[in-house]
Order: sequence, then C-alpha cells, then structure tokens
Amino acid sequence: MRKFVVLALLAALASPMWANDEPIAEKVTVKQLEERLAAAHGRADAEVAQQLSGLELSERLSAVRFARLNAGLPGEKAQLALLILADSAAFLDPPAAEIPASPLPDPAATRQMMTAIVNYVNTTVRQLPNLMAMRNTTGFEDRPKEDVQESTGMISYSYLPLHAVGKSSVRVTYRDRQEVADEKTLKHGPKIGGLATSGEFGPILSMVVGDALKGKITWNRWEQGADGKEAVFHYTVPGDKSHYNVQFCCVSDGFNSDGSPNVRVFSERVGYHGDLAFDPATGSILRITMEAELPAGDLVSKAGIAVEYSPVEIGGRTYICPAKSASVLLANIAQHVGAYSRSNYQGAAKTFLNDVVFDQYRRFGTESRILPVGSGQTSAPASADAPYSAPSRAPTH
Repeated sequence: MRKFVVLALLAALASPMWANDEPIAEKVTVKQLEERLAAAHGRADAEVAQQLSGLELSERLSAVRFARLNAGLPGEKAQLALLILADSAAFLDPPAAEIPASPLPDPAATRQMMTAIVNYVNTTVRQLPNLMAMRNTTGFEDRPKEDVQESTGMISYSYLPLHAVGKSSVRVTYRDRQEVADEKTLKHGPKIGGLATSGEFGPILSMVVGDALKGKITWNRWEQGADGKEAVFHYTVPGDKSHYNVQFCCVSDGFNSDGSPNVRVFSERVGYHGDLAFDPATGSILRITMEAELPAGDLVSKAGIAVEYSPVEIGGRTYICPAKSASVLLANIAQHVGAYSRSNYQGAAKTFLNDVVFDQYRRFGTESRILPVGSGQTSAPASADAPYSAPSRAPTH
C-alpha cells in the first residue's frame, strides 16, 4: 500500500463522521480492524485511541485476537479504546471464518449435547470448591448531548463517547454455592455508578439452563474456539418463566415527605434470550450471553451480560471458572420533564458498560463441600426433563 493511501486512511480514522452534532461510528469487520491497526503502527497512544473511538465492530472479537491486537498497541489509552470496541461487540456473531462448515447435528446428537450441558451444570454447581477470586471491574459511560438545568442556570453538555469512569477490585468468595463480594476488600479509584453485575459463578449457569428448559432451546451453529470446535445453542425465556432481574441505580421517582427526591433502584424481572457456547463432548459451558427483552424507549431499554469461562488450577485441580464478563445497559436518565416520575425521563439515553476480569483464584479454607444428589438444596435442573427449582437468590444485573 502506498504511503499517501495510508495517510489518507489515518486521516479518515481521526475524523469520525458527525450528524446532528453526534458521531456516526464507522462499522468495520474484525479483519478491517486488524488492517487499520497495522496501518497505525508507530503512531502515538492518544492518536490511536482517537482512531479506535470512531469505529464500531460488526463482528465479535475473540479473546485470542483481542490479546494479539492489544499487545501491539502503544499504550493504555489505545488499549482501553480497544476494550470498549470488543466489549460492545460481545453479543455479536463471530466472523464467518470462525464458523466451521461442519454438518448440523441430528436430533439425537442435539439431545445428547443438551443432556451433557445439564449434567455439567449440576456437576459444576455441586463440586466447584469453596474459593476466592478477585473481581476487577472497569466501568465505562458515555455522555449524551443535552441541556441540563443546574442551580446556576442552563448548561449545555456536548456528546462524549464511551470512556473509562472508574475501576474497582473486590474479593469474591464462592462458598457452598453462594457468591458473596467482601466489601472490606474493595479497592477503587473514581466510583463506578449505575451498573453492577453478580452471579458469574454457579448462579448464572443454573438460572439460565433452568429457565431455558422452560423456554425454548434451539441449535445455532458451530464456532471455532481457542481450543477446538465449540457448539452453540440459542435460547429464549419468556417473562413469566424468567428469573433474570435487571437492576439499575439510581432513578428518582416522586418526592419524599421532606420534599427531597425519592431515589430508588430500578428493578424488573424480564424475559431474555442468548447463546450457550460449550464443549460438545463434555457439555462444559465456555461462554454464555443474556440479553434482556425490554421496550424501546423505556427507562431502561437495553441490558445484557456475556461471560467467558476458562480452565483455572485451584488446589492442584483444574476447574472451569469465570475469566471475564462484559455487561451493558442503556438507561434514559436525561433531564426530567415536569414532575418526577418514571414516565418523565426523556431525552437521549445513556450507555453504561462494565468490563470484569477474574484472577487470583485460590481455595477458601481447607475443605470443599459436595452436596449429595437428593439433598433438597439443588438449584440446577436434574435432567433435561426434570422440573426446575429456582435459586434462592437470582443473579442480578
């Protein structure tokens, strides 16, 4: 490629298109992203970050390709911009090259894989040892263009794309199938607000598989994973079968008796859909996505979480544990119109994005507790045909 072509390309990247004072991101494939970053090699960290902020992926970026691209970036700003790109695309299909042209499984094979998933979830929830890990969260937010009435008058805010607003690290304990964050170990810089997730260990696996058995599960596709071919099921869960709570903090809803706004947590149980990617031989779940089905234009109109699992050695044994999650939420929390109420949140919606990485796994104590089948404490389906007992505390988002 001639030099003048490269320079023209970089100039285009540095100047994203705008319409009505808000940017229109340029959609690119994973291959095109790789080409853009190769062309930008040697440029300053801030410049590459600005170039990436004007892009939007049309395909999911795998962990392997993300790691390779991330290693070649010039600094932290560009790395955060790439992380935003990848996490924003976490719910998309992979590139066509990562979808093997393998024959579709017949109904018997599909049924066998479903049974393997159920057995795996039962085994994982029952036999995962008591453990501790660090949950490291980076929170991102955008800022919609809006005019806000402040005490000093009307202030106009310009649009800002997704950017880091805070980081936190907290020790998470998984003990007797209960996931608890130890707030005493919380370390953070600027506070992360709005969006929080939990349940990436056993609770999400149990809830989704149990709900999906009451909803609808269908074959989706094969995918090429880091360690071989993976199978993917798609599922849908109607609202009346769901245990998925979408939560968001905080919104104002009316006034208290002293005249102050009544601030509350938005919380709704909703229907949802997503994908289960797993090892077809063992049923081991390697990736799970959940996307809430919410009305467009509502107070919260989009919410979802994608969790990736990978092998971790704990106490001399290998377990498949959460490695990373990406969660997104779109909330209409712009300037109120008239009286405080849920229906009066109007204007541009605000996007919240959390990236979570789990590390520093180790055993909690010296013993693990394995509950026998039939103990009456299970929170997972016993088989693909068995009734499902809801977990005592459903995961939230």
